[in-house]
Amino acid sequence: MINMEITKNNKTILVIGGSGKNGSRVVRKLRGLNYPTFSTVRKENTAQADVRIFEWKDTSTWEAALKDIDSIYIVHPDTSMPEAYTEIKELAEKSVEMGITRLVLLSGRGQQSVIKCEDVIRNSGLQWTIVRSAWFNQNFTEGHFAAGIQHGELTFLADKVKEPFVDLEDLSDVIVQCLIDDKHDHHIYEVTGSTLYSFEEAVQIIGAAKGKPVRYIHANADNYYELLVKHGLPQDLATHMIGAFEEILDGRNANIGDGIEKVLRRPPVSFTTFVNNNFQTAAGE
Repeated sequence: MINMEITKNNKTILVIGGSGKNGSRVVRKLRGLNYPTFSTVRKENTAQADVRIFEWKDTSTWEAALKDIDSIYIVHPDTSMPEAYTEIKELAEKSVEMGITRLVLLSGRGQQSVIKCEDVIRNSGLQWTIVRSAWFNQNFTEGHFAAGIQHGELTFLADKVKEPFVDLEDLSDVIVQCLIDDKHDHHIYEVTGSTLYSFEEAVQIIGAAKGKPVRYIHANADNYYELLVKHGLPQDLATHMIGAFEEILDGRNANIGDGIEKVLRRPPVSFTTFVNNNFQTAAGE
């Protein structure tokens, strides 16, 4: 059974990236279980009593953010970026210095570039869990695919490669358990959905539920780079993203992980359930 009992020694938890799609769900669920939980923001004028300032590029913000914290959920903007290793290493060292006991890292699947970041956490001397996640279902509703779905045409780099899209409710449930239950210490979990779909297949399923077909366009690297830059992404970041996408979309991740079953003792939410819950109402419009 999932551990939903509130212990007498509730630990204080910091969720770095707690305002994002994933982190906000983790914060909500932890607070629902009465765990003292702080989220983070990057600007001082948006901080509140239960929100602390944390800026990856400004280590002077870290000490106040980590004060009196027991466990940290680490969501880095992009663990495949070259600077991620140094930033996560410095955060792990600061965590040791300030008496943090547990680190949980959200990581990617199949990326050699993120292994160094994982190794930092594993070798920190603290209790740790690493959660490697598949692409989120919610990228189609809350993320960078949402606008294309809404307008009936989605352009992306993936061709026929398949992906086990995972629901953020499942992922956040896994993260919560890793933060509050020490039986998950020193584990690496692969968190995915239960079925493989190509991006085109996923888009077709969404279109069928909407009652309005959504066209999927496979773009090559050059065309997608131009699209990213056209939408305001700096050229160096666009180049990095193209390389990262090409790495993880080469078929290495076309497999199913068992992290949800191991942690939650139940199967993942299916992609079709997610689609029906989020798009089916549009069919009657």
